[in-house]
Amino acid sequence: MSAQQEGLEPETLVLRYLDNPRPDLKDLIMVRYASLVERVARRFNGLESQEDLVQVGFIGLLNALAKFDPAAGVKFNTYASHLVAGEIKHFLRDRSQVIRIPAWLQELRHKVTRATRTLTAEYGRAPTDEEVARAVGVSTTAIQEVHNASELLKVGSLDASLGGDDDGDTEIDKLESGAFSPEQLSVEDRVVLESAIKQLRDLERDVLVMFHFEALNQTEIAHRLGISCNYVSHILRQSLAKLKRILTTEEDKERLLKRQAASLDDYVLDPLTGIYTEAYFQNRLREEMHRASSEDGAMSVVFIEFDGVDALRSYYGEASVRDFMADVADFLRDGVRRLDIVCRSGNTGFGIILPATGTSVGIVTQRLMGKLEPWLQTRRAPTGPISPIVGQASYPDAGRTPEELLAAARPVTLRAVTRAGSLAA
Repeated sequence: MSAQQEGLEPETLVLRYLDNPRPDLKDLIMVRYASLVERVARRFNGLESQEDLVQVGFIGLLNALAKFDPAAGVKFNTYASHLVAGEIKHFLRDRSQVIRIPAWLQELRHKVTRATRTLTAEYGRAPTDEEVARAVGVSTTAIQEVHNASELLKVGSLDASLGGDDDGDTEIDKLESGAFSPEQLSVEDRVVLESAIKQLRDLERDVLVMFHFEALNQTEIAHRLGISCNYVSHILRQSLAKLKRILTTEEDKERLLKRQAASLDDYVLDPLTGIYTEAYFQNRLREEMHRASSEDGAMSVVFIEFDGVDALRSYYGEASVRDFMADVADFLRDGVRRLDIVCRSGNTGFGIILPATGTSVGIVTQRLMGKLEPWLQTRRAPTGPISPIVGQASYPDAGRTPEELLAAARPVTLRAVTRAGSLAA
C-alpha cells in the first residue's frame, strides 16, 4: 500500500475502490472509516458489548461499500452511517431476549441498576446487596433474585477473551474441534455441505476451513491471509449466512421434490388398493401398444367388472366395498405374471395389461377366472355371491388404437353403460 494512497481523502478512496475493487484499498477504507463505525456503535452502548456492536458495524460498512452508487448524489459517509446503524439494529433485534422475565422483576431490575450506579458513585466502591436493598426498599432476597435473572439473561461474546487467560484465547477458540468435525455428519449431509461450500468464494472457503476445521483463531487467520481481523470477522459472518441461505434453498428444493413425488404417487398409485390408477392405465396402454407396434408384436387387455357390488354397498356400507376392492387388487396382483400390469378401471372395475400376449389372452383369462370365481364365493352380497363380468381384446387383431382396443375389451354390460352415457351427453 503506497503512502500516496494513505494520504487520500476517504471519499476519494471509495471512488477508487469502486473503479478498481482491490483488497488493499478495501482494507484501507475499513481503517479510515473505523472511527465512523465506533461512533455509530456508541449510540447503542449498553445494549450489547461494544466490541460486538463494532464488529457488526463493520459488516454494515462493507455492505455500504458494496452497494454504494456515487451517481445517487449522496456522500459515502452519510450512506455508510445509515447502513452501519441499520446492521446494528438488525443485530440487536435478532439478539432480543428469548427468555421473558416478569414485568415486576424487570422494573425492580432497573431500580437496582440505578441504585447501584448511584451508591457506587457515592461510596467509591461497589455497594453490597444489603446497601442496595435499603436504598431500593426491598429485601436482600429480592436483590438476589434480580442478580439471578441478570445471569440467566446474560449472553457472552464468543469473541471476548476469557478473564485471567494470558494467551488471549476467546470462548470460540476453546470449543472442541470435534463439534465441527465433518465425520460426525451422515454421508448425505456431508455431500450437501460440501456442495454448499463449493458455492462460496475462495476466500470465504479458506476462512471457514481455517476457523472451523483447522481451529485457528481470527488473529491467526488474518495473519496467514494478510487481511485485517475485522475483515476475517465479516467473512465468517457473511459466509455462514450465505451457507445458511444455500442450505435453506436446498431444503426447499428437497421439499418441492418430495411434494412432486407425492403428487406423482397420487397419479400413479391408487391410495385405496395400492395398484395403478386408471389415468396411469390409459398412458401405459399407449406405451405398450407403441412398443408392440414397433417390435411387430402383440399385447392384450382384460377388463373385470363385478356384479353385486351395489348390493354390498347398500347393505353393509361403503367401507365394505373399499375392503372388497382392496382384497381383489391383492388377489389379481398375485394371480398374474410379474410383467402384467393391474390397474383400476372405473369405481368397481379393474383393467389388466398383458404385454407380449396375443390371441392366447383367452386362455390366460380363463385360467385367472378359474381362480377368481371360487375365491369370490366367500365374498357374498345380501342377494348372493358377487360374480365377475369379464371382457378381453388383443392387439392388433381387435384394434390398432387404444380407443378401439378398449372398446373391444370392455364387457357387454360396460359397453351398454358407455353407450348410455354417450347418448345422455
